[in-house]
Amino acid sequence: MLSASTAFAQTATVTAQWDRNPDSATAGYVVYYGTSSGNYQWNYDAGNQVSAQLTLTRGATYYVTVRAYNANYDLGPASNQASFTLAATTPAPTPAAPTAQITASLQGTNTALVTWQTTNAVNVVINGTSVSGTGSTTVAVSVTTTFTIVATSASGATATQSATVTVVPTTPTPTPTPTPTPTPTPSPSAPSVPTRLAAVVSGARVTMTWKAPTSGAALTGYLLYVGSTSGTSNLVNGMPVGNVLSIAGNLPRGRYYARIAAKNNAGIGGGSNEVTFKIGSNLVSPRGFTVRWVGTTAKLSWTASASDGSIEQQATAYVLEAGTAPGLSDVAVMPVGNVTSFEVNIPAGAYYVRVRAVNDFGDSDPTDDLLVAAPGIPSAPTGLTASGSGATVNLNWTAPAGAAAYVLEAGTAPGLSNIASVQIGNVTRFTTQAPPGTYYVRVRALNGSGLGQPSNEVVVRK
Repeated sequence: MLSASTAFAQTATVTAQWDRNPDSATAGYVVYYGTSSGNYQWNYDAGNQVSAQLTLTRGATYYVTVRAYNANYDLGPASNQASFTLAATTPAPTPAAPTAQITASLQGTNTALVTWQTTNAVNVVINGTSVSGTGSTTVAVSVTTTFTIVATSASGATATQSATVTVVPTTPTPTPTPTPTPTPTPSPSAPSVPTRLAAVVSGARVTMTWKAPTSGAALTGYLLYVGSTSGTSNLVNGMPVGNVLSIAGNLPRGRYYARIAAKNNAGIGGGSNEVTFKIGSNLVSPRGFTVRWVGTTAKLSWTASASDGSIEQQATAYVLEAGTAPGLSDVAVMPVGNVTSFEVNIPAGAYYVRVRAVNDFGDSDPTDDLLVAAPGIPSAPTGLTASGSGATVNLNWTAPAGAAAYVLEAGTAPGLSNIASVQIGNVTRFTTQAPPGTYYVRVRALNGSGLGQPSNEVVVRK
């Protein structure tokens, strides 16, 4: 039995669910949906799942059905048809701009009293920590510290203020040198990394081969990781494949990203090189992907995919993908039908957008990423530098035009922000304390139109 439920938003996320086929021949399911009964403009390959999430534009009635397929991608009969109507939404009125005030005073030698108040704010942070709209607290400090409050309204507008307390350093008491302890005998290590992973596709069957590690501890087998996007393992996460150097199997239509890791009783080694391969017809990509702005509405357009005349090569629809970084699709994956243009009101921020052609037999590679940024966002800060001794890190940069605040990003590798993503106010210098380690740091400018592009990246080693 097919059913659908929706989540209320500007666009609707519709969850289609159905009962799993009891037969052993079923390898996966395809969801067909459209805006007229029995005539479906779009489809989605759900693999061997019994639900799928579809992002649809409000203001229309949609019809959905599901067909199962076997390992050869032979399609079975359609399920019952489910229908639903997505009502259009009315934009909420723009809330009033926020205000923010903050004071900080030194209490004794190592305690700061911080007091703040805001108005018209739905989110308030001080040095990256969420706080209530009004309050006060005492904070232990050991160095001169700046406290920056950022109040954000429901419309995304921000108000920023900062206050600083100055700490006079004291001469530390010498610490006795500890007596060294014997170094323990190292335990057996995990194996090294497999190399030269390769994939060969023939129809629906893929064969993967690799080379064993040439150094390191002995291994007991290999683990397989497969994802639907680069670097992920959402399809297969660490499946044991034995102590072999090749595997083969049939897969449903789709695009796959695979890696291999060696294991032993001490642990799992690093991942091999990643290979990507595709099951299904490879369409020609769209061309001439461009954007034209009318206010905050982005008018995206492209040229239809070329075809050799065969039905397998003819695009029947297009899919837009958008992410917060090149190649990502963490913002939207949106089927737009068999059209060559699409209009969308872009929220504050900068997004990387691409389009690909699809039909019942496969899809194309995406176009190159197109940076879509609402007019008015600030440019990237320039000249970011890092200095300081011990645990202290001093960051300085040059402000771009239009900046109202800044976001500091730090990660364990280039481009990552898995350690910190902190709003620090409308300043061009920032001092903080960092534990031992290596950090990749950059800053972005922020205003009411959104978050700008990152500055140059600096490496901080402590």
